[in-house]
Amino acid sequence: MSKNSRYPALDLGPLPVATINRLLGTELEPGNAHLSQTAHRHMARDHPDDYPICREVLARAIACPTFVGQAPDHSRNFELVLRVGRPDGKVVLVAIGLERNEAGNYSVRTSYLIPQRSLEVRRASGRLKLVIPR
Repeated sequence: MSKNSRYPALDLGPLPVATINRLLGTELEPGNAHLSQTAHRHMARDHPDDYPICREVLARAIACPTFVGQAPDHSRNFELVLRVGRPDGKVVLVAIGLERNEAGNYSVRTSYLIPQRSLEVRRASGRLKLVIPR
């Protein structure tokens, strides 16, 4: 199996830009989330223990996140976080670039699990905002 077929590029569907714009004060234009082969390989290799669950729920985390946020040290990305009902309380974080690429898509940078405590700290600081369905 070639490295490209093991970690294929994936189109993950449309971003919920209206929700992201409302919660973060951004002005994102409509576009799809795209996971390149390089980012896919990074996600699998740099976070091997998290990869199976993140890969399984990646499209759902993008379409229906539980939280939306922006890390101050990664100002060119925003974060979508999905609660997945894990017994350890960990949640799936997906980092996505703020600018659309030449194809009009938003690039998924990575995805990994974060502990419940990190989620609580990010919420308390205002970095993550709860998505309330409208």
